[in-house]
Order: sequence, then structure tokens, then C-alpha cells
Amino acid sequence: PVKKIFINTQGLCTLQVEDKYLHNRNKISISRKGVTACAVMVDRLKAALPLLSDGEQTLIQAIFFEELSEREVGLRLGVTQSVVNKRKAKILAKLRKIIENKI
Repeated sequence: PVKKIFINTQGLCTLQVEDKYLHNRNKISISRKGVTACAVMVDRLKAALPLLSDGEQTLIQAIFFEELSEREVGLRLGVTQSVVNKRKAKILAKLRKIIENKI
């Protein structure tokens, strides 16, 4: 998750992120143009998420918003981690198609 966002006087945006698995802090710098492109993609993603089924939304919510591992999601849903991984891949491909074709 993003911990801090800094924008300097030249418009360079630096995001400080923390990787929950590696317990690493990394800094990523992108230009204002890059920030705008990210904002557009976030808007497209927000528009695409409601087009998923309830089950697909639940899985995406658990993995990407609640930050549960695939194993934890599998335990919650009563399926294996590999089943969760396959479902996630299928849902992400579906989202990609929606974003590229529909929005």
C-alpha cells in the first residue's frame, strides 16, 4: 500500500510504498503525467468493478482491498489456494477486457 505521496516543485511525484510480504519500503517516482494516467486507470477500474459478479467482486475485494493472501481467501471460501489463484487470473483477464474494450 502507498504510505506517503510527495510532489516536488518540478512536478515529480514520489510514492512511498510498503510491500507486506517482504516488509520492504520502496520509493517510486513518476511525473504528473504519470499520476494523471494512473488516475484515469483508477477511474476506469472503478467503473469496471461493478460489472463483475458478486462472487468475483468478493474475491477481488478480499485480495486487493482487504490484502488477504490467496491462502486466506481460500480458507474463507472453502477452496484451495490454487483455485483462488486461477479464479483471480480469470477475473483480472475479464477486468482487462472490460477496461480495454468497453471504457
